[in-house]
Amino acid sequence: MAFIIPDYSSIYCISKYCVRYSYVIIAIIPVLLFIFWMTRKTFVKFGNRFELEAYLKSKKTDRMIVLALRSLAFISLLVALASPFVLESKTVPGDPRLTILVDNSSSMVLYNPSIAYDLYKRLEGAIPVNVRTIATGEHSAIGNGILNNIEGGDNIMVITDGVNNEGKLLGDIMLFASNVNSSVSTLRMDPVKSDAGIVIEGPDELIKDTEGDFVVRVSVVGKNIPYTLQVAYDDTNLVLEEEASSSKEFAFSRKFPEGEYHRLTAKLLDVGNEDYFKDNNVFYKSIKIVPRPKVLYLTEKNSPLAQELNKIYQLDVRSTIPSDLSEYMAIIINDIRASKLISSVSMLSDYVSDGNGVIFIGGENSFERGGYKGTLLETLLPIKIGASEEQNKSDINIVVVIDRSQGTEDYIAVEKALALSVLDSLSEKNNVGVAFFGGAPCQSHEVSVDGAPLGIKPLKENKEKLRKAISTVKFDGQSCFDVGLQGGFQMLSKVGGSKNIILITDGKTTYQTLRDNTLEAARRINNLGVKVFVVGVGTDTENINASFKTNKFLADLAVLGGGNYYKAGEENKLKIEFADKDPSKGEEFYNTLVPIDTTHFITLGLDDMQATLSGYNYAVPKPAARLLVTTHKNIPILVVWRFGLGRVVSITTDDGSRWAGDLLNKKNSKLITKSINWAIGDLARKKSYDVKITDTVLGKQTAVNVISRDMPSSQGLAFAKIDTNLYSASHTPANTGYHEILGATFAVNYNDEYANLGINDEFTKLVEKTGGKIFEPNDTKGIIEFIKAKSKRIKIDSTDYRWPFAIAAMLLFLAEIAIRRYRENLQNK
Repeated sequence: MAFIIPDYSSIYCISKYCVRYSYVIIAIIPVLLFIFWMTRKTFVKFGNRFELEAYLKSKKTDRMIVLALRSLAFISLLVALASPFVLESKTVPGDPRLTILVDNSSSMVLYNPSIAYDLYKRLEGAIPVNVRTIATGEHSAIGNGILNNIEGGDNIMVITDGVNNEGKLLGDIMLFASNVNSSVSTLRMDPVKSDAGIVIEGPDELIKDTEGDFVVRVSVVGKNIPYTLQVAYDDTNLVLEEEASSSKEFAFSRKFPEGEYHRLTAKLLDVGNEDYFKDNNVFYKSIKIVPRPKVLYLTEKNSPLAQELNKIYQLDVRSTIPSDLSEYMAIIINDIRASKLISSVSMLSDYVSDGNGVIFIGGENSFERGGYKGTLLETLLPIKIGASEEQNKSDINIVVVIDRSQGTEDYIAVEKALALSVLDSLSEKNNVGVAFFGGAPCQSHEVSVDGAPLGIKPLKENKEKLRKAISTVKFDGQSCFDVGLQGGFQMLSKVGGSKNIILITDGKTTYQTLRDNTLEAARRINNLGVKVFVVGVGTDTENINASFKTNKFLADLAVLGGGNYYKAGEENKLKIEFADKDPSKGEEFYNTLVPIDTTHFITLGLDDMQATLSGYNYAVPKPAARLLVTTHKNIPILVVWRFGLGRVVSITTDDGSRWAGDLLNKKNSKLITKSINWAIGDLARKKSYDVKITDTVLGKQTAVNVISRDMPSSQGLAFAKIDTNLYSASHTPANTGYHEILGATFAVNYNDEYANLGINDEFTKLVEKTGGKIFEPNDTKGIIEFIKAKSKRIKIDSTDYRWPFAIAAMLLFLAEIAIRRYRENLQNK
């Protein structure tokens, strides 16, 4: 039977000097006190006080010597028992080898096919090299290929365009590679063949007689290729026809005629001979036209808004709430007193909870003017009735947290200018501090001058120092938004009053774990009384998909943080929240509407809205609500939230009869219609039968979802019940074009391997952020030097110094004995 000795070690280090049993060091103080007491203690009894004093005087020197030597001896002994050691690091060569992973998928045909083999032949004599294929044909699972070949502590060279159309996310795999100390590099490649491709972006469904906004994107890789773009619907109706030769976007709006389904087709005609792939020259998009949803409009007066809405929705105008609401997709309550609604609150609450929508419109008989405050009706609203107290600017504390990671390096000048603009947007009475996050390892630190943190002080005192710190900051390291938020929160924890963080970042990451951690940090910080506002950097300059993901992440971050998200160029909107009122600007300016959150479905694309109000109701958004539109003096106008399964909208101005006439013109009326459409939600949810099929691409499945009381059937499809009256089946189409299943039309396009051709910027940025490098194809020397440098390993050795202290303790004890004997002999002579 083996006896296992427990490990009681508790290592503590200062720089490279460490002790294994740190708690032993703590014993030094009580031991020294005990030695001091023992040395002062006299164990010999004397006949009188004079003899005692004479004795103490004669032994004073001896006692001091004993105290010093015993103290040093016991300190040495305790240090020896604590087991001291010194850490020493040294660099060892490691194993310089390289694994080349080759993407042989179809999109790579546009690049030099021998680039991987040529690199292998140049390197094989200098370092050990392996070559493996990770993708072929129309399947580009680049993330899976990297993951399957990483061993940890190795060097990978991925020769790819970065198009990853299936498998694991590249960001997650690159983060894993970095964590296991594997470097992932790539080659800079120029296309040797050219190609032009086309896609259509826009809504899949439109309400009858309404316009849809569409964008046709033509992407050209390599040399410019002449082409003629032709867009038509239902084969014969021409929408636009233009000639071009480079990458370009074409935007248009269209209202479709009668018919449940329409087919929008974009083609590249007369394409130059340099175009390599022909299949991606046509793109198909199906548009489903849904009947006008039935909406209940409650009003006690003639409403100009009702007249306009009747052109879009099947409007049922009434003055009282009917007993049965099941036929309505949404209810609009226009300027009605609470006393007229209070008997129906329970019915309205059940109606919304079941997944429907309600829109409350203000006026002279609504909200604070209609007795809503303190009633059950107020619990349904996303707002609290009444005006908020204007806060003293000197009670507002703000920490501006700036992302200085390597990812934002492309926008250094922009980000610095943005941060300075944010400072200029704040009142000089605000208490402001600045913190940066980034570096390696990533950490947050507040701005300091001569080593002393500036902290959070009135902006008027520190503005020039903060501006100088922002102007001279250096950018490096990885993104760690959660660390930045935590650093800002730590600064605010030292102050009282209103607490706010303004986070300035590009928000770019493909690491889902980092996103989740950051969102959780924002939620937790907001629960502790701190609002998080987000200002985006460069989020409008990326490709559409990446920009959408980034904007959504930053918008979600602001929502969970209880603040707002401002895209690049919108930072001046912070003045609405934090700045002093400018006396030089008239009342009309401060009554102009401002979309404060432009990432929500309702306000998306309404940045240029121009509407001035002559009146409004007073309300304050509830903590769980989302403020979308305000005035320049921060009066909430449009606030939304989810209630149960449904949605509630409050518009704290009237229907255009007296206060908000500007909202009824063509340019601004989208704010009202989009609010109603958001409240309605799924247009098919009240149907007894409906088929919904999403457009897809070759090689990928699409879901066939059917709302029906009975199990549907269709040749080749196996339906399964997934909810009440909801059935689903999977379908994999065999060819492109328009297809029909159970009367529903859907489009099938070319394989997504041929979409978004060209080098994927997301992949190259991930390479740089995770310690890899992008090499020129002929930079053989640079690759070898990089591999050798990356292969070097730091070896940590520890040297024990227990015995020197033990020997010192023994020598000190012996010295004490020798000195005492010597002095005793002197005294006896």
